[in-house]
Amino acid sequence: MVNKIITIKSIDILNQYLQTDEFKNHMRVSVSVFVQIFSSNRDVTWMNDLESALRIAMPTGVIAGVTTMGEIAAGRLLINTTVISFAFFEKTGVQGFLIKGDQGNASELGNSFLREIEMACPKIAGIMLLATPFTMNVTDFLRGFSSGRSGNYPVFGGGAGDYEAAQEPLIALNGNCTSTGVLAVVFLGDKIQIDMHTYLGWQPLSKEMIITETDGLWVKKIDDEPAFKVYHRYLDIQNDGDFFLNCLEFPLLLKRNGIQYAKVPMEVNEENAIKFIADLKEGETVCIGYGNPSVMIEKANDIQNRIQTVNPEAIFLYSCICRRFLLQSEVDLETRPFENIAPTSGFYTYGEIYSQGKSVMLLNATMVAVSMKEHNGEKRGEEKNGEEKKCESLEHQIAKPKPLDPFTSQHTRIISRLVKFIRVVTEELEIANTEARRLAERDYLTQAYNRMKAHEFIENEIKRCDRYGLEFSIIMLDMDHFKKVNDTYGHNLGDEILIQLVKLIALEIRTIDMLSRWGGEEFLIIMPMTASDGAKITAERIRTVVEQTEFTRGLRQTCSFGVTAYKKGESLETLIDRADKALYEAKIKGRNGVITK
Repeated sequence: MVNKIITIKSIDILNQYLQTDEFKNHMRVSVSVFVQIFSSNRDVTWMNDLESALRIAMPTGVIAGVTTMGEIAAGRLLINTTVISFAFFEKTGVQGFLIKGDQGNASELGNSFLREIEMACPKIAGIMLLATPFTMNVTDFLRGFSSGRSGNYPVFGGGAGDYEAAQEPLIALNGNCTSTGVLAVVFLGDKIQIDMHTYLGWQPLSKEMIITETDGLWVKKIDDEPAFKVYHRYLDIQNDGDFFLNCLEFPLLLKRNGIQYAKVPMEVNEENAIKFIADLKEGETVCIGYGNPSVMIEKANDIQNRIQTVNPEAIFLYSCICRRFLLQSEVDLETRPFENIAPTSGFYTYGEIYSQGKSVMLLNATMVAVSMKEHNGEKRGEEKNGEEKKCESLEHQIAKPKPLDPFTSQHTRIISRLVKFIRVVTEELEIANTEARRLAERDYLTQAYNRMKAHEFIENEIKRCDRYGLEFSIIMLDMDHFKKVNDTYGHNLGDEILIQLVKLIALEIRTIDMLSRWGGEEFLIIMPMTASDGAKITAERIRTVVEQTEFTRGLRQTCSFGVTAYKKGESLETLIDRADKALYEAKIKGRNGVITK
């Protein structure tokens, strides 16, 4: 395999290369040719003119084009140009497929597209996908694409971009252009090795928040407020035509299955909902993130050292525009060292495509690095033994790029320290807020919840039960003759008994139940998803445990209980009053008993 990269501003420059002996010699020994066009120009005519010139020189070549938010050639960022990458394969077949994204349900399209590919292509070694996230639901498409996969071959690629953020990207395959769709380039055979790596480099900046309402790709509410308010309050970002550009550096971060993901906002509507290219789910915890340049460059260096151990013949980079926006003039510090390993090209994307197992995902804010090489059929790792590879790796570690002038190019260092500072301050505030919340909702002596928190809990249970037709019960209990304990032994001993009682009760109730100190020696237990019969059983169990327990100084103590269940439509006050009457009846009937009303 040979990978040749050229940069052009006109068709004439392309034609000059196509006439060279170098190009003709590569064509003569190749069984297939794959051409990638990374272009800042989203004019369909330009893409068609390029395809026409290439088609004359390579009638059977697979030619894929994509508009970008920045082009990468020789590991460096280029702007407002066109980069063309030629991959000449000696042993590997290449086949292209294109589907329009406006032909129906995105998930079904993804599934049918995969079936078409797998039926037509034996021995799939990998698939590159280029898509248009601005104009179709690529997340759903990839979900359908993943559902039917018969193998774990690598799938990678990126989302087409647009310099003007006009959301009019373009992809092209063999002369067919579309602004809504997905193209696939399939690599065939067992003579090619494709390795993928990805990394994020974004870190939490704000406090954690909860997604509370969504509608497809739209996030309507975060922490029960319009989603846009989060960006406006923390970052003073406006709901205007520059919203997308102003949010690029500040994706929402979340964790799924222990893996951190970033989701970049696309747009905001009149209702202050925010659209993302990938779905966020109600109940997920998110926070605003910001990139740490030093972490990005460190991760890139790790991946470069891993890639160079396999001696690839080509490297393709699919890097999110967020990274270019964040790193600015120092963006090449992340990408340039790849060129020291193998010819490197790619583009700055709007969404990166990456597979794990059979799942293919649309990522955000990441870098996906793909290395390729052809071989003679030996299995990976058989070329050198483990010790040889380890020694070679240590001898040829790729050094981190360093600026020539120590007084310039300090953008990454400054930002990294500011991100660290903000994160530490945020964590300190979160710890302080957590402690303040705990103190505000707990009884100081017993550490049971206080009456105010119990009111809030009951109100939420009433809303939930009214909405879903569920049920819950409460248990009100009071220690019998407790005044006598305080009068005889003093309040300090009485306090010890109350603390001991709370510990006993906590062992007898479920984690979803709430125990609160209602006042003095009176306590309230709130039991979600529980009818009065179930609450009565719990009350009897607690009554027995208390009766059989030897408290401080060998004292014996009993409790009386009032149990009742919520009746749809009634107020909190009515519910509490009924439990209180049941407790009073237990008292007048001799105490140490349970009454249900």
